[in-house]
Amino acid sequence: MLGALGSGIPIGTRTRLVVEPVRPIALSLLPSEDPARAQEVSLDSGIPETVLRRHDAVVRQTHRRAGVVVVDVPEDRQSALRRDLESAGFAARPPKPVYALLTESVPMLHVPAVWRTGAEGAGIRVGVVDTGADRHPDFADRIAAYRDFTETGAIDDVGHGTHVAGIVAGAGKIFRGVAPRAALVIAKALSVSGGTEDTVLAALSWMSRQKVDVVNLSLGGPGDARDPLSREVDALTAEGIIVCVAAGNSGPAAGTITSPGCAAGAITVGAIDKHGHITEYSSRGPVAGLRSSKPDIVAVGGGTSVGARCQYGGGVASARARALSSDPCVVGPGYVRMSGTSMATPHVTGICALLLESSRSLGRSATRIRRARDIRRALLQGAVDVGLAPDVAGAGIVDAAKALATLGSRRSGTVPTMSSSSPAMASSGIEPK
Repeated sequence: MLGALGSGIPIGTRTRLVVEPVRPIALSLLPSEDPARAQEVSLDSGIPETVLRRHDAVVRQTHRRAGVVVVDVPEDRQSALRRDLESAGFAARPPKPVYALLTESVPMLHVPAVWRTGAEGAGIRVGVVDTGADRHPDFADRIAAYRDFTETGAIDDVGHGTHVAGIVAGAGKIFRGVAPRAALVIAKALSVSGGTEDTVLAALSWMSRQKVDVVNLSLGGPGDARDPLSREVDALTAEGIIVCVAAGNSGPAAGTITSPGCAAGAITVGAIDKHGHITEYSSRGPVAGLRSSKPDIVAVGGGTSVGARCQYGGGVASARARALSSDPCVVGPGYVRMSGTSMATPHVTGICALLLESSRSLGRSATRIRRARDIRRALLQGAVDVGLAPDVAGAGIVDAAKALATLGSRRSGTVPTMSSSSPAMASSGIEPK
C-alpha cells in the first residue's frame, strides 16, 4: 500500500492538471518517454510557455487521441495555473479518479479464461504474511489457519492484510478475487507500527510447517539478496513453495527493490495501472549481486490521486477490515481501495494457485519442486511484453490464460481448453508495500 507506514512515495508536493489545448496535439507521449519533446508538442498545440514557466509547471504527458495534455505543477500553484489557463481560453481541471476495481483488474489479467477451465484454487493452501486478516465474509470460511506473531492481537488493525487476502481469494459477488476457492493460511507479522524481520522470519518458518503451496509477501524493507529474509525466501522456494513478493513502492529510481523482493528465488512483482502502464511508484532493479533482473513480472497495483480526499483513487478495490470503516477510500459496504505493489503481488499469488490446481488436475507426477519451477517458468514465458527494460517490468504483464497454456504445453503437450472470448490482455524497518 502507498503512503502508509512510510512506504516511500511523497504525497502532496506536486499535483497534476489536465489541459485541453486550442489546437490539435500531434503526438502521444507518456511519462518519462521524452520530457523535452512533450513540452515541445504542448507548445505547438497552443499552450503558452510563459504561463507554464510562471508556475513552475512541466508537461508530463501528451495524448493525441484524447486531445489533452497532462501538466505537473506544485500543489500550491495549481489553482493559479488553472485560472491563468482558463483566462487564456483553455479548459483545465484536476485529473478525474479512475478505479481499478477487481471487476476490472482480474479480467485484465485474463483470469476468467482460467476459471472457465474449472480452476478456482480448490485444494491449494495460500499463505499470507501481512497485518493479519479480519474474518471477512468473502473468505472467512476458508481461513485454514491463523497465527499472530506481533503480540498485538489477531485483529487486522491496519487493513492491509485483509485487502491483500481479498485479492488472492475473495469470493464476493462483485469484488471477486483471483482464486476464490483457495484456503488461506494467515500470519500476522506486522501491526499498525510496522514490524521487524524477526517476526516475518518466524511467520515464514511457520508457513513451511503449515504445508502451504504459495506464499504472498506484500511487504519489504532495507536489505539485499543475501540478507536473512532473502535467504529464508530462497529456502522456501528450494522446498517447492512458490513465494510472490512485492517489489516495493520506491520507484522510479533504479536499484530500489526492497528485501525480500531481491531474493533470487522470489517471484518479484511490480505494478501497472488499469491502462497497462508501469506506475511511477513501482520499484525498479537492478539488484546487486543477482545475475537475473528484478522485478520478475508486473500486475495491476492501481494508481494514485495526489491531493484527492482518497489518495488511492485509482486503486484496486478489495475486502475492507473493520478498522477502516471510516476510511475515505471505502467503496460500499465491506470494501476499500488501495494501491501499491502490495496489490499487484496477490494477483500473481492467486494466479499461481490457479496454475497449481490445474497442474494437479492434469494428473502430472512431477515433484513439488519441479511443479513450482514449471509454474514460475510458465508465468514468465506467458507474460505480455510491454517493451520496457527487464529492470522496470521484468518479463512483462502477467497473463493467466497464456501461463496456463504454456504450462499445459510444457507438460506432455496437453493444453487446457479456454474460451477465446475473454478480453485481451514501519518504523522499525519492515513495512507493508
